[in-house]
Amino acid sequence: MVKAKPIVLFTLCMLIFYSAFGQNYIGLHKDEIRTRVSDELPGFRFSNEIFNNNRSFIKFENLFEEQTLIFMLNADGYCTSVSRMYNTWHFNRLQDELSAKYGKPNKLKWIDEREGVKYEVELVKGDWFVTVVTRPYKAKSN
Repeated sequence: MVKAKPIVLFTLCMLIFYSAFGQNYIGLHKDEIRTRVSDELPGFRFSNEIFNNNRSFIKFENLFEEQTLIFMLNADGYCTSVSRMYNTWHFNRLQDELSAKYGKPNKLKWIDEREGVKYEVELVKGDWFVTVVTRPYKAKSN
């Protein structure tokens, strides 16, 4: 039984990693996001929806892992960006995982390409939490 614990821990970590970076939900309607998060991200529960003029966001929380997931929505309820917040001590692990998945970062920013569409994935370290922000990539003009 003792030898099985490392395997179980590794499997759990990989599941969390792939669920964290597997789907970015950008372009999906809030109703589909609500359904898919409950199916694809175990432990996350819908918290609330906040309206701010012509934009809004929906928030999910995972109290066990102390994570928050926020989907920014346009006026029609479609996701325009995603922020996933973690405790600050996850910074190095997240940086390593993002680098392993997307390659060497440029100032803690990576490019994710899915079906010909590019997204920017940014790791932001705050005083109290670390956030992985995913948004459509906008090429810098010269």
